[in-house]
Amino acid sequence: MIGWDAEQTAQLEGIADLPTGAELAVCKQVYFATWPDGPQREAWPNISYVRVRPRSVRFSDFGAVPARIEEMQLR
Repeated sequence: MIGWDAEQTAQLEGIADLPTGAELAVCKQVYFATWPDGPQREAWPNISYVRVRPRSVRFSDFGAVPARIEEMQLR
């Protein structure tokens, strides 16, 4: 769960793993396409790449009246 000011939260539930080999290379390509400065961080000590396969996502805004809650179930 991640929370912000104004009583907003985002929740993500799923399976997380540390890809290796060819799977890690594919994940890095996707990551670096979004974050071009990513290769600079590869030299950081103890850096890891975590892949998350979401099963469900929920956004909540309890500061809204009425409260706004949006959920998505994924396969």
